[in-house]
Amino acid sequence: MTRRPTILLVEDDPETREMMETWLNASGYRVRTASNGRQALAVLQHEVPCAMVVDLMMPVMDGAELRRHLQGMPAVSSVPFILLSAAQNAERIARELGIADVLPKPFDPERLQAILAAHCHLPH
Repeated sequence: MTRRPTILLVEDDPETREMMETWLNASGYRVRTASNGRQALAVLQHEVPCAMVVDLMMPVMDGAELRRHLQGMPAVSSVPFILLSAAQNAERIARELGIADVLPKPFDPERLQAILAAHCHLPH
């Protein structure tokens, strides 16, 4: 049995998180979830995903703070970080933090699939 690639989904809104988790599972990914950056750090202590989809605006530790924290962690600093946001300044923040991919909210499943396909390889 081939192992499915793991995505870390960090989203504070329970409905959005559940909808995206369901879609990612149906698309062939194994999904780990967190509702803020601090919870994401706990997940990353045990598992390194093929990519992270991270909301920008969250309580406790937001997406930008999480990204800055991860840049100092060699084991996960190179994991693709996909910023999820409805913020008008998301593209600028992404450039400042060296984030290549920004996914606007509400998320477009086809665009997310294309971004993830570039970073994670699904078994055939």
